[in-house]
Amino acid sequence: MNETTRKTLELFVEKAERLAKYFRENDARNSIVVNPGGLVGVVRNAGEEEWQIASTLDGFLMTFRLFVQPRDGIALYSLERDSQRQPKRQKPKLLDIAGLSPDWYEKVGQAYKHIDDTLTIARFSYNGQSITRREILETFLYGDGVHIDATHRETLKQRRRLPDLFRDLQLEFTIILAFMFGEILAVAEASKQELAGASSLSSEE
Repeated sequence: MNETTRKTLELFVEKAERLAKYFRENDARNSIVVNPGGLVGVVRNAGEEEWQIASTLDGFLMTFRLFVQPRDGIALYSLERDSQRQPKRQKPKLLDIAGLSPDWYEKVGQAYKHIDDTLTIARFSYNGQSITRREILETFLYGDGVHIDATHRETLKQRRRLPDLFRDLQLEFTIILAFMFGEILAVAEASKQELAGASSLSSEE
């Protein structure tokens, strides 16, 4: 395992563990279950205004964005879009790093496919147009959560005017986050095993 690969895996594991830390630290105070489904409790237990500033969710999103924005090299699923604002379904750059086991590459590929398949699902519609889970994720992330994009912010404002739909979309957003968190944890565990194996090999040399 070369130095670049080792640093990438260490960063992935560090940030995945930080996501889990938000649940551990908030569980006692907010009765939020420490598992991927715990995010749903933020919406169910908090009022609409509180949901917007719930510390568990805000803290989670600041780290979660590293796994969907390619700049830091640990994105498991990139939400970067082209000039026509269509999703670029590109395999994660994680698959380009060298020197890991076939099992690790398979785990990352499976996680990417699971996320991609899940984000194509459309359970809601607005003005006759289907709303995919990818659109829900991007609207909340880039309309308010971690970055402000004018188009996504306007979309979010329009949907706030429909309380029943907006409440359903809020819950769907947290379900999406919970699912993706589960995939991130699976890759983090596989990465820990790779790092442990590389460490034992180094100690034997």
